[in-house]
Parts: sequence; structure tokens; C-alpha cells
Amino acid sequence: MNYQRLREKVLEKHYPSDEEIQELEKQYQEISELIESEFGLETHFAGSASRGTCMKGDRDIDVFVLFPEGTDTNTLEEKGLEIGRKVFEEIGRDYEVDYAEHPYTKGEIKEHEVEIVPCIDTEAENITSSVDRTPHHSRWVKNNLDSKQREDVVMLKRFLRSEGIYGSSLKTEGFSGYLCEVLINKYGSFQNLTEEAVNWREKPVLDPEEHHEELPEKLEKKFSDEALIVIDPVDPERNVASVLSKENLSRFVFACWKFKQSPGIDFFEIEEKTYTEFEVKQEVQGRGDFLVLEFENVDEVEDIVYPQLRKTLGRIEDELKNRDFRIFDSGFHVGDKTRIFLELERELPEIEEMKGPKLFHGEKHVEEFCSKYDNVFVQDDRLVAKVDREYVDGKQFLQEFLSSNLEEKGIPENIEEELSDYGFVDPLDGGEKWLNYLGEKLRVEAKQ
Repeated sequence: MNYQRLREKVLEKHYPSDEEIQELEKQYQEISELIESEFGLETHFAGSASRGTCMKGDRDIDVFVLFPEGTDTNTLEEKGLEIGRKVFEEIGRDYEVDYAEHPYTKGEIKEHEVEIVPCIDTEAENITSSVDRTPHHSRWVKNNLDSKQREDVVMLKRFLRSEGIYGSSLKTEGFSGYLCEVLINKYGSFQNLTEEAVNWREKPVLDPEEHHEELPEKLEKKFSDEALIVIDPVDPERNVASVLSKENLSRFVFACWKFKQSPGIDFFEIEEKTYTEFEVKQEVQGRGDFLVLEFENVDEVEDIVYPQLRKTLGRIEDELKNRDFRIFDSGFHVGDKTRIFLELERELPEIEEMKGPKLFHGEKHVEEFCSKYDNVFVQDDRLVAKVDREYVDGKQFLQEFLSSNLEEKGIPENIEEELSDYGFVDPLDGGEKWLNYLGEKLRVEAKQ
């Protein structure tokens, strides 16, 4: 398909109309005027709706209340919540208090999802929190993206969403909306970005505003564990892509390569798949052994639970690998309960070979190895001994591992508390959401 025609079709379907954007602006103005008249404070219209980079049907309105520099934290929080309550009581419906770096109110106003967020109105160099930084992000986008690039941001968001990698929560570990905006600014268009991303090397470093002639050693160390480094245009010490995982970056690059080979509308559609028990069963039976642990959900927000579950899964995998159990796939799912699954080589031979020193390492090393093991022989240029394997069944090992003090073994305390009452379950039991998760994870061929 001709790229320009494809672009038109995507935008026609997913970019908001002028009327939709004007409606969002009108609703923001009503809220802003109420806050200014009642409390004498100015506001800032933040979020993608304010920047013309929201997708069609996005009803979110983020209103940042600008408190003067020098406002103490208690005043900011108490007054901010008072303002939020007033707004929702006057012109809104139900609301609740949520927490980021500061508590804030959120709820519904005339079918719009509205957040009232207090922040300090300060210069960019004096930013002390991500909340204070948000208005600067909005202003930067408004000043640096033209109308066509704003449309391309929506194309990018839709492209990422179809791959399941849009969103900066610690559950998703994907691309934030602001990262999308910065990338389109950096490369000029969606098409340029997809063509250039195919040639990214491992751990790309992008600095759109050229804050650093070369990445300082301090920043290299600071961002050493991050897959993609994109220096924030309004904060040179911050990586906009800090949440993005290595796997999701790789999935993006691969999707760009496929798009470059054959652009099409399918790259912007979300494929709803439903997996039957029979389809998943066929896949499971053709693979390795499956162990599925089930336990009660941890009573914490997703941004706490998901990193802890990743750490827990990593520790379990490490322990199994250290005892020679090969792992082919793994993952976790949070539904009515939490499940961790492992596809592995569950059974091992009773005898294993213990490698010793090379014969040329000296008599002392040879003597030490032979005094420790019986049945020693030479294999290539080193000594080897046959010994009884401590664990031959992966399930048995896991049972022993999980029966001991898990916190001492690096399992987060929240997870450890629930894992103390785990059970092994059939991988095909668990309902539709679990089967869909497992089907997607195992890449089952499903009916549409």
C-alpha cells in the first residue's frame, strides 16, 4: 500500500477530529476558570489532549494547578486536595484521591476522566519532582512539534499499542506518550523513525537537544541498566526511556523491520485473540514440562507488584539453572490469583559429570580433585568425575526451595508472604483470561 494513503487511513480512524479536541479544551477551560475564581491559582492543561497528540476517543483531561515557588509540601498537598474536591463537587461526579509523588484527585466530569494535580510552578533547572516537570514537557511539545508531527505521534502510539508495548507503567515497561513525542521530534516523522530504528545498535543513545557533546561518564553509569537512552529535552539528567525493557525495545525494532518490508493497516490494529483450551492443550503437549505455581495476589499497586514478580521469577529461574534444569519459557500472570509458569526440562539423569582442573594446572590441583571425588577420569585435557546428582526432579527442587526462608534467598517480602501458601496447578485450568495469556505467551495459532 502507498505510504501516504496508509497514513491517511490510519489518521482518519485514530486521530481525533477538531471538534473532539475543541470539546476537551472547552471542558478544561471550565475547570480552570472555577479554580482561578475560587482559589486565585492558574492552571496548566497537560497530557496528550492538550498537545494534539491524543488518540481518538481519549477523554482524559489532566489539570495541573500551579502553586508558586516556595510553597511548602503540606500546603501543596492539603490545598491541592481541597481544590480537587471543590471542582468535582461543583461540576463533576464521583472522585477519589490517588497518590503519585503528591496526592491528587481524579474522577469524572461530563464523561471525561479528569485529574486535578498540584505542582510547583518553577523554572526547568529548579525541578524537584516529575509532577513539576510535566508542564515543561507540555510546553516543549507545543513549541517543537508541528501539526503533521502531532499526527505522526498518534500513528506511533497506535503502532506501539498494536504490538502491546505502549505505556510506561512498570507492568508494561513500554513507550510513554512523551517518549513518542520526543522520538517523532528527533526523526521528523513516523516513517523516518521506523526506517532509522531498524539500524539502531544495542543500547542507542539519543540526545534531541544536544545537551551533551558526548555522554558523560556519570550518565553512562546512571543509565547502565537501561535499554534505550533518550535524554530529556527539558532535563539533561533524565532518561525519558528509563522504563522501557530490552525485550520491548527489541520488539519495536523488529516491528519496524516488518513494517519497512511491507507497510499495511494491520500494523495499527489491535488483534483480539481468543484461545480455546484445546488450542492451548495442543501447544502444551508439544513442548517441555510445565510447572505452574499459584498463590494469592499481593495487595499492592501494579507498579510495586510487577517488578517484584519479575524479581521472584528471575530468582526461581536462577536456582533451577544452577542445578542444570533447562528452562525454555517462563512468565507470570495476575488474575483472580497470581500464577508463575515454567516450561522446563523437569527430569535430569541421576548421575552428573563434575568437571575438574586441567591436567596442566599442576599436581596440587589434581590431588585436591581426586581426594574429593571417586571415579575420576580424563576427558579432553581435564579431569572429570561422575557424581550423584542432588536433585533430579525440578518440581521436587522447587518444593524444597519454596519451603525455606525465601526472603533470605532474594524473594521480595510481599511475594514471600503469599508464596508461603502456594500450590501447583494444571496449566490448562484457570479460566479464559489465563488461557488467553498462556496462548499469547506460547504463540499459539488461535481463531480470530
